[in-house]
Amino acid sequence: MIKEIGNMDVYLLDQLMKGRITSGMKILDAGCGVGRNSEYFIKNNFDIFGIDLQEEAIQNAKEQIILWNADFDLERFFVANLIEIPFPDNDFDFIISSAVLHFSKDRVHFTKLFEELVRVLKPGGILFIRMTTKHTLAHLSEHLFDDVYNIPDGSTRYLLDMIYLRDLMIKIKLSFVDPFKTVNVEDVRTMAVVVLRKDG
Repeated sequence: MIKEIGNMDVYLLDQLMKGRITSGMKILDAGCGVGRNSEYFIKNNFDIFGIDLQEEAIQNAKEQIILWNADFDLERFFVANLIEIPFPDNDFDFIISSAVLHFSKDRVHFTKLFEELVRVLKPGGILFIRMTTKHTLAHLSEHLFDDVYNIPDGSTRYLLDMIYLRDLMIKIKLSFVDPFKTVNVEDVRTMAVVVLRKDG
């Protein structure tokens, strides 16, 4: 299994090891990039789809997919905007959003992206998010506007606000599957891992 997981996010691997992602589930890698978090699922013929806004990333992902699993349907990975995900309501059992939402332009944009991910998630389904957060970092960053900051690693990011997240969870009827986790990387970047279940 070690070779098959490739460069999968270690926190996503944790979900796999806990049995929260199984072969019978329909999975969406939302903002899949070159497909690093999809490799294991593709190699093992999971029912997985991937979308990304960048055409070059999708092309690179397809080149990798051919190497990973020559029988996998390449049309499952395609260019699409997360602001309007081209799938029906309540369609996926598990959605991956890794290092995507921190590119939100502002809180309105973040909310639209977040709500769109929840829209295509089945009741009882799980949404896995990894993104930059304010926790332990906001006071070291330059606040630009809204929830957007210049952070110490030299990048500009939308930082997840825990209070606002809880407000959204109440509004949309979500609950934590795991406790809210953060990892502070030498005070230059703090990444949150948020695993949510759709209750409504």
